Amino acid sequence: MHGWISDVIYALRQVRKAPGFTILAVLCLGLGIGANTSIFSILNALFLRPMPVRDPQQLVVLSRQADPLFSFLDYTDLRDRNQSFAGLALSNPTESSLDFEGASSLAAAEPVSQNYMDVIGFRLFMGRWFANEHVPEAVIGYRAWQRALHGDPDIIGKRVRSEAGWYTVVGVAAPEFGGIYLPLNTDIWVPFAWWANQYPTIAAQLKDRAQKRVMVFGRLKSAVSAAQASAELNTIGVLVRREDPKADKLPPIGVEKVRGVPNPNSRKNSGPIAALLTVVVSLVLLIACVNVGNLLLARGASRRREFSVRVALGAGRKRLLRQLLTESLLLACAGGVAGLVFGIWSNRLLTNLLLVAPYGDMMRIDLSIDTRVLVLTALATLLTTLLFGLAPAWRASRVDPIAALKGDTPAEGRHRLRRLSLVAQVSISLVLLLTSGLFLRVLLSFHTIDPGFAINHRLYAQTYVPTPEFTVAGGRQFYAQALDRLRAVPGIENAAVSDLLPFIPVSPGCVSKPGGENIASGSNIIGPGYFDTMRIALTTGRDFASSDQPSGPPVVIVNETLARRLWPHESPLGKRVQFGCRQPQTWEVIGVARDSRFRSLGDPPMPHVYRPFSQVYGGGLMNVVVHTASDPGPLLETVRKTLRGTNAGARIYNVGTIRDYVEQSYWIVRWEASALGMFGALSLLLAAVGLFGVVSYHVTLRTREIGIRSALGAQRADLFRLIIRQGMTLVLIGVGVGLAMSAISARLLANFLYGISPTDAITYISTALVWIGVALAACYLPARRAARVQPMAALRGE
Repeated sequence: MHGWISDVIYALRQVRKAPGFTILAVLCLGLGIGANTSIFSILNALFLRPMPVRDPQQLVVLSRQADPLFSFLDYTDLRDRNQSFAGLALSNPTESSLDFEGASSLAAAEPVSQNYMDVIGFRLFMGRWFANEHVPEAVIGYRAWQRALHGDPDIIGKRVRSEAGWYTVVGVAAPEFGGIYLPLNTDIWVPFAWWANQYPTIAAQLKDRAQKRVMVFGRLKSAVSAAQASAELNTIGVLVRREDPKADKLPPIGVEKVRGVPNPNSRKNSGPIAALLTVVVSLVLLIACVNVGNLLLARGASRRREFSVRVALGAGRKRLLRQLLTESLLLACAGGVAGLVFGIWSNRLLTNLLLVAPYGDMMRIDLSIDTRVLVLTALATLLTTLLFGLAPAWRASRVDPIAALKGDTPAEGRHRLRRLSLVAQVSISLVLLLTSGLFLRVLLSFHTIDPGFAINHRLYAQTYVPTPEFTVAGGRQFYAQALDRLRAVPGIENAAVSDLLPFIPVSPGCVSKPGGENIASGSNIIGPGYFDTMRIALTTGRDFASSDQPSGPPVVIVNETLARRLWPHESPLGKRVQFGCRQPQTWEVIGVARDSRFRSLGDPPMPHVYRPFSQVYGGGLMNVVVHTASDPGPLLETVRKTLRGTNAGARIYNVGTIRDYVEQSYWIVRWEASALGMFGALSLLLAAVGLFGVVSYHVTLRTREIGIRSALGAQRADLFRLIIRQGMTLVLIGVGVGLAMSAISARLLANFLYGISPTDAITYISTALVWIGVALAACYLPARRAARVQPMAALRGE
């Protein structure tokens, strides 16, 4: 211990003796470790962190091959027949509304079973949990209490409204608990039975085993493993199929402990991008380690005389290795502390980027630094000690005391490791920069893609007409009056209604010709004038009209993709089409609309069916889309007031421009491009610093040679070109290797690139030019210093 303390004290002296080297090394390591700390935090939030509940190791979620949805009948069978669980609870996350004292806002709701709180095991901030599923009581989320209910301390006992139902508030959840549909934060929990009975369609679905709509969570009994519980549940499933021959044969039930995001499907979808980010930051850390390793190699060469004296005085190689690794460990620890600071900053940046997502204020992701992140950061710190410290220490401990004390310059072969590591830095950095460049190209392409509908001079308003205040006929009348009033507003060209805006993720339905195979198809409900308002051309046929009444023949309009799939060589007008997966209804095709990108900007158009508002509307959330003559921004509040003035009982939620809505729709790509761009730029910076350090060190070692060249007649321009040429040779080799590596590895990114080629020539050329430009800048200062070397000063110094 005394010897180790002496090594630490001597290492501290070396740190103080070379502050420039220490700051640069700690900064490089801090940036590399900080990037990994941020990704550790994301992985922790998505996959590792237990929920803030009682005995989280006993909390599990049920799923079938990452599909977390079960039918209500499946839930009751599993709940009543199992012996492995202390309780099974259901949740039905849904988009809803929250009204309080005249103010209305969109909300995320969880209709849940009465035992939900006991099974999940969270605590309440105030009040109690509801005691009966058939009584209209509600528990409010803490953030919703603060945001929508103004933190009212007397909220217990007051009434709030969610969609059609009024509920008495009996409790407020603790701040740390955000529900089970993270990252979407739950705003209100209501009794499932009471909620379902308000909607005849949903109540009917609960009696159909094929209708899968609820998530199931369980709390294991002590000494029961997840595998044992899974085996029992699958046995129950076999018994149910024997008793009910109509029951479908389904994949086996998996029982998974809840870690990170509770929804198995969300974790599955997050896996690819999380893996990509992990690889990226690992390479960033590798570049940082190689960078610091180069600095240590250079520093070791400058300390050859010191090591030779130590060897001459009796120090063995192991003693030198221990001292040098202690110095490396000290640098790594300082880099680890700096990495935690950088990690906290970058976590805040990544969290703020989530706020631009649709309903970003309703999202919740905890990227705080906890014990797991600290442990992973500490392991990364120890790993960096080996990555950047071992090779320089091994090389520096191999000294020839006689040659070093005589002042001989190391042979050229001694510099080969630094050159190889520099080429590796450039190659890896170029791969990361190309990856971020490809994502940036995707982001830029989204700004130029034609979505198939108009974006400029359009706005939307999300509305809801609740029952029992509005009947279905009353809802139709409200929207008819509202559209008439909007069209009369100066500056508004047209207006229409649609139940869905583009790019809202919904499960596709089934469409087919009578007797034919089902085709997955999107659908939405629209009113007359929607195509004109959104500038979606009808290629043939007619638009919906006021004559398409509920009592008339059911009609639909299909898009070009669906028309080609069902009737490739004939006109679809007048043809019959069946819509629906289990009990399809027959409709007559009256028109074909031009394709538009309804699922996402990055996906090609998919089959789509438009159904008439006059025949299908049955209540629920509707969107009013408006075409304005000029910039829609000044008309946002006018549209809100016009809709509210039509009938005070209607709920008016978000009002915004279609352009802003479309830009928000690809927030995930923007977040990915921002994160990868940040790490790509960081890798470029680290590699450029490494290039600068290596070239500067070579200039220092070759001061005598440069002086002789100058004395023999070499001009400053010749010396400048010499250093630039030698530095850029290594860079060009690294760029070539990096381009080849990227061409091979980029194929793995195809699923992320949404139509951009993994070998996009523009991205490859521009990234290579950027790296070459940065390399020229990094080589410029050392080359200029070499060109200014005075022969007499250089030779006198030697």
